[in-house]
Amino acid sequence: MTDLATVGHDQAAIERLVTGHMRRFPWYADLVRRSGAASHALDSLPLLDQTVLEAHYYGAPALPDADTFLTSGTSGGFRKAIQYSASDDDAYVAQRRRLFADFLAPLRKGAVAVADLGTGHAAASARRVFLDLGLDARDIDFMSPLQEHVAKLNAWQPDVLFTMPMILDQILQAVPGLTARPRKVIVVGDLAPPAWREHVATRFGIGVEDVLDILGSIEIGAIAYLDTRSGRYVFHDHIIAEVMDPSPVDGEPARCRDHGDGVLVLTSLARDYFPAVRYVTGDLVSGLARTEVDGRVVTTCERLLGRVNGDVKHGERISSYDLGQAVARVFPGRPFEVSEDGGTLCVRIVSEGITDEQRQALIGAVRAAAPDVANMIDSGLVGAIAVVPISLQELRSGRGKRRFNLSEA
Repeated sequence: MTDLATVGHDQAAIERLVTGHMRRFPWYADLVRRSGAASHALDSLPLLDQTVLEAHYYGAPALPDADTFLTSGTSGGFRKAIQYSASDDDAYVAQRRRLFADFLAPLRKGAVAVADLGTGHAAASARRVFLDLGLDARDIDFMSPLQEHVAKLNAWQPDVLFTMPMILDQILQAVPGLTARPRKVIVVGDLAPPAWREHVATRFGIGVEDVLDILGSIEIGAIAYLDTRSGRYVFHDHIIAEVMDPSPVDGEPARCRDHGDGVLVLTSLARDYFPAVRYVTGDLVSGLARTEVDGRVVTTCERLLGRVNGDVKHGERISSYDLGQAVARVFPGRPFEVSEDGGTLCVRIVSEGITDEQRQALIGAVRAAAPDVANMIDSGLVGAIAVVPISLQELRSGRGKRRFNLSEA
């Protein structure tokens, strides 16, 4: 059971949050009433998972004056539509600005800051954040070819590079090579483990503390950032974080707690146009706890381990359902699993062999289901999709459950 005193937010804040979302989203009001959460205590409120949001939110008409961002990843064959109000956007920019201001403090005013991201709210907001900080803000269209990304970075010689680990991996492997040497690197969207950050720091001749790993999602906005001194991810003050077991026992309700390992469940006090109350992210974290950082007691976690369900991240999102559908059409009845191997999205199929026709059919189905990912592959910003035959004994997931992102789990 969650103790609100331990997460730093009082019951009145939860009441205001829930009341606002019930007014904006009638379906959420029905969900709360059916749950019996009369007091709106956090531990009695319903969980918002992929199934609930697909049924009620992702395909719903936009609220008045909403900015809508589309991303792939639904099980129904349509793209997710995530809405932001003006106050949502202002809150997000303010959160990022406060964090980036400290991180970028050593740089001069007018330093060049380049955002080389995919689609979504982070990409759309990056220029505003950098301009607010007095930087020379520039960005690169993710649909442009990889060599164009490298050429612009070499010409601009940015002091700051804001990108995704997958994109940066491709840029660093490009030929002709990258000559730009940013003094500060900010990454979001993929796992950036310590060894990866050390490699990037060495490649650019900067300290590992000059590589800032931040966590966010298009649904929630800003979530957390890596504090290099403590080695832990610090959640922003507007976030209430819980964890739940990845595989609850059949027939038992999912229970959350405010410490330990598990699937991350988030509540945001700074979102209007997304009902961010106990949103089940699908991200597996370890060591959620209240710890002291810079003299303040804050919510932190040790590591982000990867995703356990929902969708797969390959630059942008691919629904696990869409992957399952594609495999079922091309390889009916065949067990499979998905991994990220050296920047390549590898679909491992239990099969004695795979023909070129089957391979292209599966790749084509995945590309059609996730057009943003297809564009990023075509631009060279993320690796290709590989389809690999394996034996049943080579199936690392075991026979009972399918596992996605094997290298991250």
